[in-house]
Amino acid sequence: MIFVKGYGQMCNNILQFAHAYAYGREHGIKVVAMRFCYKYRYFELCNQALYRPITYLIAKFLIKSHLIKCLKFDRCDVPSEYYRLLNTQKIIALDDWLFRHPELFLKYREEIKQLFRFKPNVIKRQKEWLETVERDSTIKLGVHIRRGDYARFMGGKYFFSDEVFATRIKEFSDMHPDKTIQVFICSNDSNLSVDKFKQFLNNNEVYLSQGNPAEDLYVLSECQYIIGPKSTFSLMASFYNNAQLHWMEDKEVCLTGDKFKHFEDLFMSI
Repeated sequence: MIFVKGYGQMCNNILQFAHAYAYGREHGIKVVAMRFCYKYRYFELCNQALYRPITYLIAKFLIKSHLIKCLKFDRCDVPSEYYRLLNTQKIIALDDWLFRHPELFLKYREEIKQLFRFKPNVIKRQKEWLETVERDSTIKLGVHIRRGDYARFMGGKYFFSDEVFATRIKEFSDMHPDKTIQVFICSNDSNLSVDKFKQFLNNNEVYLSQGNPAEDLYVLSECQYIIGPKSTFSLMASFYNNAQLHWMEDKEVCLTGDKFKHFEDLFMSI
C-alpha cells in the first residue's frame, strides 16, 4: 500500500494522487490519498472504506515515527531504487510533486474521473442554481480569477486585475459574435464585483459562483471554455468534461482561438 502525502491545495492533491494511483493501478498496488481521508471530502473516492480520518492519523503516525519509509523526490527522473521500494514494501509513503506517469494517467483517465466525481450532496446547491440560469444555444465560459496567494506566487506573475480578465472575456465574446456568452466567474476574492464585469462587458449574463472550492470546481467543469491564470484548479476543471482551457500568462497577450488547449495538452506543464 502507498500512502500519498498531500502537496498544496485541493487540485494539486488531485493531480498528485492521480499519477500515483495510475502507477499503483498498473502494478497492482493499493494507493491511498491522505488528504482525502479527512480534508477534501467532496468526492466519490471519499466513500471508500479506507477514506476515514483514522486512516490519515495512522499513516501520519507511521511516517512521523519512521516506522514506514517515506519517499521524496526532488526531480522527475525517479531513481530505480525508489521504484523497487514502491513495488516491494507492504506499506510505504510517497511525498512528492514530481512523481509523474503521464501515459498511465491517460490510460486510467476514466477511472480517475470516476474516483473524483462530485458527491451529489456537495454540488446540489450549485447544480440547482445552474439549472435556473442556463439557456439553450449559449456558450458557457468559465473564468477562474485567482487572487489571495497569487499576489505573491512567482512574484505576482499570474495576478491579474479585473480589467485584464474583462478584456480577455471581451475578446472571447468577439470570437463568437453570433452566440450568447454566459460567463461564470469563480474566485477567492471576496471583494470581487460581478456588476463591474457586467458594465464593462455590456452583458447581464455574468454570474459569480459563491461556493466552496468543490462547488466552484464543479461550476467551472460545466463550462465548455475556461480561462484563468496557470493553475491546477482550472486544469482539473477542464479534466472533467474536456473543456477547452486558456491559461493567462501575460496581461498583454490577446486571446485568440488557438490559445485554447485540452487537459491532455497541458497536464504535464504544471
